[in-house]
Amino acid sequence: MMDTPDSDSHDQGLEPLPRQSGKQIKSWITISKVYPPDDIVIESMLKFYGIPVRISRREIPQLPFSTGPLAEVIIAVPEEMVEEARDLLESENAGK
Repeated sequence: MMDTPDSDSHDQGLEPLPRQSGKQIKSWITISKVYPPDDIVIESMLKFYGIPVRISRREIPQLPFSTGPLAEVIIAVPEEMVEEARDLLESENAGK
């Protein structure tokens, strides 16, 4: 039997923040420029807390992987959620 998203196998005590859906986002603000795999961690954390995320990568199809400046990932969130997203990133960085 396959686990469903509502199954008990999900960590208890961690709940994402509820967000209103259907609201059109007018402006996206860059909150961070990082390199893999940090982009995946940040994207997952922001989505968990209900913050929409846009990820921009420079991908060159002729290269199997990117290094240096070509590997840079830009993370953007809606303008009205910038402060909350930055607070989450700061609290995550403080815990390291």
